[in-house]
Amino acid sequence: MKKFNKDIGSYGEDLALNYLKRNNYSLIFKNFRTSNGEIDIICKSKDIIVFIEVKSRYSYHFGTPGEAVTYYKQKQIINISKYFLFKYKLLNYNCRFDVIEIYFNNNNELYTINHIEDAFRAY
Repeated sequence: MKKFNKDIGSYGEDLALNYLKRNNYSLIFKNFRTSNGEIDIICKSKDIIVFIEVKSRYSYHFGTPGEAVTYYKQKQIINISKYFLFKYKLLNYNCRFDVIEIYFNNNNELYTINHIEDAFRAY
């Protein structure tokens, strides 16, 4: 089951990346990992660096994908993003935190993408 979930997550990230490229985002980094966690996609849109968490689901039994980005997960993403900006000396950019929800259909290969821009803030 764990491998299945990992495969769904990877497929969802690929779909999200294609969606972002079609919408004029330029990829900076995919799956930026630290010992504290990971940011799925880091892109640039105009003059804004966008940190994106991708959540994929087949059902709503455990809530929407966006609801899975808890307060703890948000804080984790914010801390990793600070490290990323410091490491790559990208200190003069505005940042945004987005969530991309991907809903899969069990019966066929259709899917729906919901891009939540500015899903949470780093205060």
